[in-house]
Amino acid sequence: MTLVQVALDLTSLEEALDVARSCVEAGVQVLEAGTPLIKAEGERAIRALSEEFPERLIVADTKTMDVGELEAKMVLEAGGDVGCVLGAAPEETISSFVGEMHRNAAGALVDTIGCDPEDVMEKLSRIEEPPDYLLLHAAIDEPIHGGELLENANVDDIDVGLAVAGGLTPERIDEIDGVDLIIVGGYITGAEDPEEAAREVLEAAGSEPYRYRPDPSDAEFLRSIRRYDVVAAIDPGSEVLNAALNVLEWRRPGLEVAEAGDPDEVPDGGDVLIVKGADGWSGEDLKKAVGGFRKVILVAEDNVLKLHGIADAVVEF
Repeated sequence: MTLVQVALDLTSLEEALDVARSCVEAGVQVLEAGTPLIKAEGERAIRALSEEFPERLIVADTKTMDVGELEAKMVLEAGGDVGCVLGAAPEETISSFVGEMHRNAAGALVDTIGCDPEDVMEKLSRIEEPPDYLLLHAAIDEPIHGGELLENANVDDIDVGLAVAGGLTPERIDEIDGVDLIIVGGYITGAEDPEEAAREVLEAAGSEPYRYRPDPSDAEFLRSIRRYDVVAAIDPGSEVLNAALNVLEWRRPGLEVAEAGDPDEVPDGGDVLIVKGADGWSGEDLKKAVGGFRKVILVAEDNVLKLHGIADAVVEF
């Protein structure tokens, strides 16, 4: 499914949150702390979006050009799911940014703004760990829009998620096909009715609106997934587990999620592990299972003591 992302390129956090609420009401899946918002409000802009909307994918458009690992850590500490590094950055910066995001089962987007996309793709081919999204991005000051950039780019063979941004409207989105992420800013943020504008964008993109909103215990669990590596969920509903997986899989389209109901079913390691019936496992088996994964969710019926010795957080529903 194509996801829709609203770029909150505003300078007031209060205004950005108001627009975000309208977009969530419409069913937008992805909320972006835009570059102007981060410059005006700092990391708290990312944190505020993550706290209020833990069920949405939160993108931090840091436009990182240097100190990749450091800026990736800042995104993660503020609660961001996907961070943005510029395609114009040195290979070493892109590599360190992507690596730090991936070590935390989070995503990285490489932005081609101001660059020839083919030059960026050639650079990425030399990087050991590819990003999760490549963004074809027409700058607002350029005389073209993102759809035209997509038409002219040779991206048929890329094996990462494809995103497009820059001057997009429902009419222009109608002509776009084969992308994973459509990013819209001014058409929504500058609209008299942002909620209606967001609905128009979702419809043009053929994107199913995301209606789930968490109750307080669900929200606590979803926030914990961002903050901690190992989280125990005591008697969760299937809806909140699906919401957690949605965010993790939207972060990284190629994310590997393993499920195990028995210690013998645990793979050697990977991105995400979901342990079912964790309260019935021995403490030794649980410790062994969580060691090789970046994120682990321990699903249990009973809040037993051994979970507290292994999980970084325990959430009871």
